[in-house]
Amino acid sequence: MNSKLILGTVQFGLDYGVNNTAGKPSKENIKSILDSAYNSGIQLLDTAEAYGDSQNTIGEYHNNSTNKFNVITKFSSNTEGFSLNIIERVYNNLKILDVDKLYCYMFHSFDDFNKYFEKYRKDLLILKRDGIINNIGVSLYSNDELESVLKFNEITLVQLPFNLLDNNNKRGNIIKKAKAKGIEIHTRSAFLQGLFFKNTSELKIKIKPLGPYLNLLNDLCDEHYKMNDLALNYVCNQKNIDKVLIGVDNVHQLESNILSEKKNIKKELTNNIEAIDVEETKLLNPSNW
Repeated sequence: MNSKLILGTVQFGLDYGVNNTAGKPSKENIKSILDSAYNSGIQLLDTAEAYGDSQNTIGEYHNNSTNKFNVITKFSSNTEGFSLNIIERVYNNLKILDVDKLYCYMFHSFDDFNKYFEKYRKDLLILKRDGIINNIGVSLYSNDELESVLKFNEITLVQLPFNLLDNNNKRGNIIKKAKAKGIEIHTRSAFLQGLFFKNTSELKIKIKPLGPYLNLLNDLCDEHYKMNDLALNYVCNQKNIDKVLIGVDNVHQLESNILSEKKNIKKELTNNIEAIDVEETKLLNPSNW
């Protein structure tokens, strides 16, 4: 069975996440994670030029394994060592990743999209025509950014945050609009970088205002549904969301997420989640922490 999950690989190249105390996983751990993901029906990896040596790590895995993932990678204008010729750049990414084509080549931010899409539009369409990239995409933060991107018919995939707090009452309408246009919807921040697993007494002063909302979520957990189950299932059960990006530091976390994906939460729980309406919306973006 194919999973709705995408495995994020920022952890493979950088120290990342509020709950990551161990740093980057070892090469042995990464191999175990990728083997387990592939054998569990996860077919898609998400990486980026800006994720340290993540792309090289994926390429090394592909070179030494019969397992081949589809890969999304991202154009980052501030990453050094990549060609300014976008066709050369994409082919270099293919070589590093040891793949024949990209599932999506994505602008890493709306800012990059704004600055570089017109410059690279023609070449990106050539790459798409030739089957080198399946989709041209953009990684976004806000609904306003998505609204702007909807004006461009060349964009066929977007990635944006969606989770228990950044939920349907924040994102539902704009996602529905994008879906109606035929755009593939991928979401990230299912666990809000691990925030959902933090004790509210441990929160930094800057994010203390999110404490009461975390308490409401904790109150929804019981012996049947742990926080992991709520967080992952809520997102995976959204009919307009095609794929859900998760990141893990070890095989145990991955296996736990795969089990959580299979648990269906009750409609009543979904309604309770969507009744939570965070007023401090800026705090839903971890870059503001």
